[in-house]
Formats: sequence, structure tokens, C-alpha cells
Amino acid sequence: MGKAGLPVSMDKLEEFHELAKDEARRLFDKQHFGKHHAAQSILKLDEEIKKIFRNFVQANEYQSSKLCEARFSECEDKMEHLQVLKLPSMAKFDAGFLLCNQSFEMECVGPAKESYERRMSKMLTRSRALFIKEYNNKLFNWLVIFSLVMVVIGRFVIKFFLLEIAAWVMFAFLETYTRLFWSSESLYYNPVWHVVVSTWETIVYSPVLDLDRWAIPIVVMLSFVALYWRCLGGRKGIGRSLLPLYNGSYRSSNRPRTD
Repeated sequence: MGKAGLPVSMDKLEEFHELAKDEARRLFDKQHFGKHHAAQSILKLDEEIKKIFRNFVQANEYQSSKLCEARFSECEDKMEHLQVLKLPSMAKFDAGFLLCNQSFEMECVGPAKESYERRMSKMLTRSRALFIKEYNNKLFNWLVIFSLVMVVIGRFVIKFFLLEIAAWVMFAFLETYTRLFWSSESLYYNPVWHVVVSTWETIVYSPVLDLDRWAIPIVVMLSFVALYWRCLGGRKGIGRSLLPLYNGSYRSSNRPRTD
């Protein structure tokens, strides 16, 4: 029984118990002497075996509860973390959801698994419903912020008029048209919104790049690049503007006078 490696399922524990009981009786048959004490000894042996088995059952239940509680807490923390993603992503939530469920099914074993499976199912269902409820609202807010950022970039950074106009159109559409003609709920069921969601999911999360994790470093790097490009472009413009003035003044000073 000591080789059972708790926690295990009750079927496996009973299997170990039967093997250990047969082994104990086989050893007892080899070592006992006389028929008078054999009957009493076998009863005592059975009582000891039952007592040891009850201890193993209690230990198995404790270890199973401890292990399943640890896996359940890990999944609960994981679901809470996925609720507060900086960039909401249904694909990332589903990946974390599936990984958490698989790890629980593989690692939670023993008699406590059934009760913890019910708790796990309720917790995952509740977490998914809450995430879906907040997902569309967060995505809508991020699109509004994105349109304003593109307005600033189009006007002050790269000074591209068409980009600025497109960003203003996007901002006006999100803030006015949806308020006038669609409710927030009806917008989320519109085919256009589904295209927006698909595009967003493709950009934000993929097996190659998790933008939620790398968003801040990427933004900082792009900011440095934009600042460097802006400063370098300004210096080149100053150099080009000074050079013709210098050449013109030089030529005018060497031009022969005509009296």
C-alpha cells in the first residue's frame, strides 16, 4: 500500500488494497504455527488490514483535496488575470481557458475530483460569461482611442492628411453614427462589427505575437523611432534651406559689376 503514490482514484486504491491483503495473508500462512491460534490471528490480521486501509482512504482524500484545491486556485487566478487584459482578446482567453481546463483534468485525481469538477465548471462558465460581457465594450473603447491616436499621428507626427481624415471619419462613425442608429447591443451583432472583431483578434493575439504582452515595448520603440525621424527630418530640412541661401549670396558677391 505504501507504493500507491497518493492521491489515486478509489478504484486504484482498492486494487492496491486487495493486492496488499493477499500478500499479507500469504505471508501469514507461511509464518503462523498451529491451528488453534490461526483463526484468532487471521481475524486480528483482517482488523489490522481494514484499519490500515481506512487510514489510507483518509490520507488519499486529504491529498486529493489538497491537490485539486491547488489546481483550482491556479485556474481561478488565471481566469481573474484574463479578465483584466490590457488589450482584450477572445482568442487569448479561449487559449488560457482550454489550457487551464486541461491541466486540471490531468493533474486533479482522487476522490475529490468529482466535487472539484463541478466547482471548476461553474467557475469557468461564470468567468467566460463575464469576459464576453465586457469584451465588446472594451474593444469599442480601444477603437475610439485608436482613432484619436491616429488623428494625432496623422497631423503632428507624419503629417499625412488622408490618414488624419480617415481617423476622424472612424472616430465620428464610432461616436455618432452608432449612437444615432444602432444601440451598443445591436452594433455587436452587426456583420461589420464581426469583421472588426476578426481583424482585431488577428492583430492582437497569435501564436507568434502576443500584443497584450508586448504592447508597451512596441509603443515605446515606435515613439523613439518617430521622434528620431521627426528630429532628423527637421535637421535635414534646415540644412537644405540654408544651403541655397549660402550659394546665392556667394554667387551674388562674385558677380561682376556692370557700370
